[in-house]
Amino acid sequence: MRHHLRRPAAFALTALLLVAACSPAPASPSPSIEPVPESPSPSSGASLAPDAGAIYRDIAAQVSAIRQLDASDRVEPVVIDGPTLLRNLKAEFDKTNSPAEIATEERILQLLGLLPPDASLAKLYLDLQGNQVIGYYDATVNQLFIVSRDGNFGALGEATYAHEFAHELQDRHFDLESLGLDIIKDDSDRLLAILSLVEGDAVSVQTSWMFAHLTPERLGEIAAQASDPAMLQVLASTPRILIETSLFPYQSGATFVGRLQAENGYAAVDAAYKRLPESTEQILHPDAYLEGEAPIQIAVPSDLATRLGAGWSVRAGDTIGEFQMRVWLREGGVPGDVARLAAEGWGGDRLTILTGEGDGAVATIVWITAWDSAADASEFAAAAATAVGGLGLDAEMAASGTRVVLGIRSGPMPTGATLRSIVEGLARC
Repeated sequence: MRHHLRRPAAFALTALLLVAACSPAPASPSPSIEPVPESPSPSSGASLAPDAGAIYRDIAAQVSAIRQLDASDRVEPVVIDGPTLLRNLKAEFDKTNSPAEIATEERILQLLGLLPPDASLAKLYLDLQGNQVIGYYDATVNQLFIVSRDGNFGALGEATYAHEFAHELQDRHFDLESLGLDIIKDDSDRLLAILSLVEGDAVSVQTSWMFAHLTPERLGEIAAQASDPAMLQVLASTPRILIETSLFPYQSGATFVGRLQAENGYAAVDAAYKRLPESTEQILHPDAYLEGEAPIQIAVPSDLATRLGAGWSVRAGDTIGEFQMRVWLREGGVPGDVARLAAEGWGGDRLTILTGEGDGAVATIVWITAWDSAADASEFAAAAATAVGGLGLDAEMAASGTRVVLGIRSGPMPTGATLRSIVEGLARC
């Protein structure tokens, strides 16, 4: 369940959520931005019209003051249209994700019951991003892009720029590429946690900027633009796991950053770039981060494949984490609050996908989870049993002490008895 937002990107839905969360007092009106010509490619993208450029320079100065970081060498934004955005997203997706990786992730999501058997993860991701992204900062080329699908910007464009310029400031001062967002391949939970710091920081700045510089009328303009029927239709057809993992860094990340600010303002946020969060548990429960509560490292037996029988091999491994575990439980029919409480005792986990002979059509997941207490483990096991039934999974489960182990298979092999023996043995470790 790797999260593919390799680089920060502002979402229209996020802007709408910010509008819903803010009820600012009237502020001085900000002038509208004139339409900017669409561009055929990011390298030859349209520059901002002179008056628009002045507005963005003002926003940059305001954001710098809010974030307390200087950016005297800021870059001018490049404007791209919708088709160019899609080309850029596909090129980035293809560069950072091999076909084998995508096939593996599809298989994991399908085995967990979170993705239909015939779904294309790449198509779902690009459809979601292509309809929701309204701006992004690319740290590899030090360039900020603003997306204009109809040639107009207005308040949504300004709020987007405030968010993306916060990313530019982050890159100037903390080097976004050094955080490892492009290279973490086998720990979705840690990737999502780091991304939550980056996006939560930008959302915090964006929210402060919107509160200070947009009138209620202009916030209403953002709500109208962000409620585009085409965008909402895409959201309605996208599996919940993709939507929720896409929004988590913005929503929970902002809460996490707010908790850090309560400790020591933006100085505490700056310090977090030197001691990165390690899990979504730390994002959901900032005190766990502040107290240095690290995830439990799960050791997967080196002979796990041979335990399944001849012809089996390990295909990939991943750490799912508290947040995505919560989503899985809810998708399996566990009520929201029950799922949240059942996942809260998470201490660590490791999911391994193994495939049988041939093209990998026969696959099995072995998911080892560790919990803070035996009571937490029992609570999760009860909720997981409900989810397994609700999702119609062919699974075996065993619990012992603070461990719960799930085995999920896609076919008749390995036999139920073999899989049950394996998960029982792993639970006793």
